[in-house]
Amino acid sequence: MRQRLSGLLMIFGLMALIVGCSSDSGGKKVSNNDKEEETSVTEDTGESAQVEVSLMIHWGEKEFEEIFNQHIKKALPHIKLTYIQANGKEEIEESFAKGLIPDIAMGTNFTMFQELDLLRDQMPLIEKHGLDLSKYDQGIIESLKANSPIGELDALPVFKQGYVLTYNKDIFDAFGVPYPTDNMTWDEVIELGKQLTGEKDGKKYYGVFPGKLGLQQVSTTLVDPETNEPTILDNKELRIFLERIQAIINIPGNLPEMESTEELATFLHNAEGADTAFDYALFPFRDQANGLTWREFEAGLNFDWVTYPVWGGDYPDYAPNELLNTMFVTSQSENPDAAFEVLAYLMSEDYQKWSVSTGGGTALLNEEVYKEFGTALEHADIMAEKNVDALFKLDSAPIPKRSPYESAIVMINAYQRLLEGEDINTVIRKMDEETRNVIAEMSGKE
Repeated sequence: MRQRLSGLLMIFGLMALIVGCSSDSGGKKVSNNDKEEETSVTEDTGESAQVEVSLMIHWGEKEFEEIFNQHIKKALPHIKLTYIQANGKEEIEESFAKGLIPDIAMGTNFTMFQELDLLRDQMPLIEKHGLDLSKYDQGIIESLKANSPIGELDALPVFKQGYVLTYNKDIFDAFGVPYPTDNMTWDEVIELGKQLTGEKDGKKYYGVFPGKLGLQQVSTTLVDPETNEPTILDNKELRIFLERIQAIINIPGNLPEMESTEELATFLHNAEGADTAFDYALFPFRDQANGLTWREFEAGLNFDWVTYPVWGGDYPDYAPNELLNTMFVTSQSENPDAAFEVLAYLMSEDYQKWSVSTGGGTALLNEEVYKEFGTALEHADIMAEKNVDALFKLDSAPIPKRSPYESAIVMINAYQRLLEGEDINTVIRKMDEETRNVIAEMSGKE
C-alpha cells in the first residue's frame, strides 16, 4: 500500500509541475530534503531549526489554533505545528494529491485510515517515549486495542466524551418528587420518570428521555466482527435495551407530538441539544456542560447532574463509551518522534487540565485534572454549583471490536416499530433482516 501511495504521489507531483501549481496550505509537502531541512542549523543563531509536524483534523482553522497550536507553541517551542483540514476519504486523498501528508491524524474510522495507509502501531513509540498507559481509563485503552486493525494500539484517547444523567429540578419540584441520586439503575430511572410525566398548571412535562447510548455500556455487538454475521436474534443485551426503550415509550404522555413516527423515532434516537433538558425531567446523555450552563444563564434552566444510569444486576457499573476523536502518529510521518512528542503533551496532565476546564472529558485518571472541569467556561460560576463529580465516578465500558456493517439506521427503524406498537420479537426479527440486507449491499459495493 505504501508503494501504491508513493506512486500516486509521484504522479500527482508531476502533474503539479506541468501546470505550474504550488500550494502554501500549511501542511507538510513531500520533499526529499524534508529530513535535512528539519534538522538544519540556522546560520544566524546556530540554534536548531523548528521541526515541522503536520496535524490533519476535520475541524476548522480556528479550532486548530485554539485547541492545539497555541498550546504546542508554549509547551514545545522547538516544534512548528502545521494544519491540514480533511474530513473523509475523498478529502484526505485530495490532500495527498496536493502533497500534504500528515504526521498526526485525528479520527476513529480505522478501516478508512488503514485503506489510506496511514495507520501505524503506536506501541513502539509509546514504549520508546515512556508514556504510562496505566494512568488512563482502561476501558478506553482496551477498546482502542480491540478496534486496532494493524497493531496492538493504533491510536490514543486525547479527548474523551463525558456522560451524565441531567435532571430538571423545576420539573421534580412541580411534581413534589425527590431529586435522583448517583448510581441509579436504568430500571430505577424509568420508574422515577413515570412519576414525572403529566400536566401541571396547563404545562406538559415529560419524565425520561430514552436516548441511544445504553448499548454502549455493555460489551455487545450486533454483527460478529470476524464473520460479519448478525448476532441480533440471540443478543440478550439488545433485547434488554429494547425492552427498556419500549417501557419509556409506553409511559403515557412521555412523548412529544410530531408529524410522523419516523420523525419521532429519529428525534428519540438522535436528539443531542441541551434544549431537550427543558422538556424532560431526566435526560441521560453526553454532559453538554457549555450548552447547559448557557441555558441556565439565558433562560433559567434549573439543572444538575447525577451519574449516568447503570444496567444493574450482573452487569458492571459502566458509563457509555464512544471512541471519538482519537489521535495517532501516521505511518507516513517522516518525524514520528517529534509527532509523538506532540501527542504525549496532549495526553499530559498540563494539557488535560486545560481541556477539561473548557468542559471536555478526559481519559486521564487524575483528581487534580477533574478539579479543573468547567473552570474556563463563560459561566463557570454556574458549573461550580453542580455535581461535577458525577462525570468522573463511572469507568468507561470496554467496547469490543466492531464490524463496519453495524448500521445506525437499523436502530432508528427499531425505534419507529416500537412507536408503532410492534412487539419486541418482531422488532428483533426485522432488525436481523435489515442488517443482513445492509451487509449484502455494502459488501456488494466493495
